[in-house]
Amino acid sequence: MYWQFKDSKWIKSPIPYLLAVACAWIWIKASEYGVQGFNGSMWSNRFLFFVTGVMAGAILYPIHYGQPFTLKVFVQLLLAISIILVSILWK
Repeated sequence: MYWQFKDSKWIKSPIPYLLAVACAWIWIKASEYGVQGFNGSMWSNRFLFFVTGVMAGAILYPIHYGQPFTLKVFVQLLLAISIILVSILWK
């Protein structure tokens, strides 16, 4: 989604659109399996996707965009992990 800031001509190729279709299909299948894995709970699956995005951003933004890994990001990661632990361990 932010690659447009690295290469403005990238959006003019068919690659982003093909990736979007593939990612949408993967997202749909992951949602199906996630809801099944959490015994029908859509909220737990939604939080899992949120936390996955937070973790991916914390890893990839410093690498690709030079965004610093600060104490604020570390605290956000701890909070995100605690959300997932509640979703997994709460019966």
